[in-house]
Amino acid sequence: MGSESKNTDLHLHTTASDGGYSPKELVRKCKEVGLEYIAITDHDTVAGVKEAIVEGERLGITVINGIEFSTKENGIGVHILGYGIDLTYEPLLSMLSEQQKMRKTRMQEMVQKFARLNIHLNEADILKEADGGSIGRPHVAKVLVKMGAVNDVAEAFDKYLAEGKPCYVKKEREMTPLEALQWIEAAKGIAILAHPVYYNLDDRISSWVKTGLLHGVEVYHRDHNLEVQNHYEKLVKQIEQQQGVVLLRTGGSDFHHEDYGRVTQPLGETRIDNEFAIRLLARIKK
Repeated sequence: MGSESKNTDLHLHTTASDGGYSPKELVRKCKEVGLEYIAITDHDTVAGVKEAIVEGERLGITVINGIEFSTKENGIGVHILGYGIDLTYEPLLSMLSEQQKMRKTRMQEMVQKFARLNIHLNEADILKEADGGSIGRPHVAKVLVKMGAVNDVAEAFDKYLAEGKPCYVKKEREMTPLEALQWIEAAKGIAILAHPVYYNLDDRISSWVKTGLLHGVEVYHRDHNLEVQNHYEKLVKQIEQQQGVVLLRTGGSDFHHEDYGRVTQPLGETRIDNEFAIRLLARIKK
C-alpha cells in the first residue's frame, strides 16, 4: 500500500482533557495536514467528542469517538483506549463525572502541598488551563511554568509532580485495566491497549485478550521505534495464533500540542495506513 493512503491518526487529545486545542480546532488542524481518519481519545472523558464529530462532518474528515482510560496494574499506570462507545450510556457518563470531581479534589490537595513549599498556586489559573476539561497534573505544571517556578513541564514533573515527588497526590481510587475493559464492553466499544512500550506487561496482554474484552494493541505509536513495532507485531500475531482470535492493530501520535512529548512533534508526522481505521470502524459496526 502506498503512502497516499497513510492518512490516519487514532490517538489525539483536545482541551476536553489535557490537549492544547479545542475539539473543533484540532479537527481543522488535522484536515490541514491531510489526515482523513482520526480518533479523539481524551483522558477519562468523552466531553470533546460530539463537537469534533460535527466539525469532521463539515470538513469531510472521519472522526471516531474514543476515550483513554487511566488505570493501574500492580502499581504500573496502564492506559486503555476505548473506541466507538455508546455516548448515551448513562452509567459510564455518571462514573466519568464522579471521576472529574475526584480530579478536582486531588488538584486542591496538590495546591495545598505547593503552599507548604511557599509556592502559591491559584486554583482559578489551573482551571483556566484545564478549560472545562479533565483537570490533571499537566495543567498544574503549565501554571508553574507561567509563574516562572520551573522552566518547563518536564521540570515541574521531575521536581514536584511525579510519583514520589513532594507535591504528588495519589488518586483516591485507581481503576484496574480489567475494570476499564469491562466499562468499554458495557458501552459497546472496542478496547485497545495504548502504547504498550511503557509498561513491560507483555504477559498480561495475552490474559486480557483471553477475557474476550481486549480487542487489539496500539502497535504504532510515536514512541514506538521500528524495533518496538516489530516486537508488538510479533506478539499480536503470536496471541492470535495461540488463541484463535483476530486482533486489531492501531496507532497514532498521542498528540496533545506541538510542544508535548518526550520528543516534540508537529501534528501529522506520525500517521498510519487508512486500512487500520477502516478495520477498526468495521469492528465497531459489528
